[in-house]
Amino acid sequence: MSKTNIKKASSANYDIIPRRVKFDWETSPLHWIPDDPFASHALNEFSFLLTQGEKFFCRVFRTALPHVKDDKLRADVEAFIKQEAVHSHAHHESIEGYLKRLGLSGGRFEERNALLFDQLLLDDPFGRKLPESLQYQWLVFRIGLVAAIEHYTAALGVFVLEADAWDKHGADPIVADLFRWHGAEEVEHRTVAYDLYRHLGGTHSMRTLAMAIAFPALVSLSMLGTAHMIRHDEKLKNASRTPIPLRLILGWLRSARLGTFPAMRWFPLHALRFLRPGYNPLDEASTEQALAYIHSSPGVLAANNGVHHEKAE
Repeated sequence: MSKTNIKKASSANYDIIPRRVKFDWETSPLHWIPDDPFASHALNEFSFLLTQGEKFFCRVFRTALPHVKDDKLRADVEAFIKQEAVHSHAHHESIEGYLKRLGLSGGRFEERNALLFDQLLLDDPFGRKLPESLQYQWLVFRIGLVAAIEHYTAALGVFVLEADAWDKHGADPIVADLFRWHGAEEVEHRTVAYDLYRHLGGTHSMRTLAMAIAFPALVSLSMLGTAHMIRHDEKLKNASRTPIPLRLILGWLRSARLGTFPAMRWFPLHALRFLRPGYNPLDEASTEQALAYIHSSPGVLAANNGVHHEKAE
């Protein structure tokens, strides 16, 4: 008998739509939120993290597809894979056309990401075949990790959609649109990873373990990436003798006060939300808010000659 629980299916009562997107990276400044280098770098480092991370999402979801017995959930998973592939490509283009143009590359931070996503989290970790008895549970656990991370990306989607402080402080519209479009689509497909995890038989105890790993990993990788960006920013590296860890803390506190980046407490509080017994991703955000932004996104409109299409071409 299959280990898949066919009674569990999609909780999204709408179709998830993959879309094309286009950005012009000719003029965006490195400190795209003026006078807030911490928030600028803390968000820009996500391009390096997400380019590789979302390729991992696509790989593990393709591995899971043969175990999906519900037609609607299968359609959700397939749409999720297509959206995440576009996200990864868009952030890769932002690295090539924007960040590298301004002198920033991933360096060791990108190498650490590759070690995690391209070696450890494979079907065969570091090239070692798992015993057959563990292969399915390893798949379910990795889907649980994705569900935990997707909980955060949807929550970050809500944050960036509502970040009025970006506009108040003169944020570059191209970079802001990259993150708001991406965040809106994270909200749109926020149910898929968790639905798939439950469909494959994922338990609350395994979900707790997944978040116990995802939460510190996400925060530490984000801060390592931000430190890397600050360390290699020509405008910042000689501007202060304050040690980088202290600069990170002070910058984070300031950005949180400005409203340009989530406060420190935001991250553990959202981890706890994921662990609630009655947790449902649908309760964590508004699909209508996300779609309203997508329909007006300059990047989406530019890819479709100024016309929004409900179906990707």
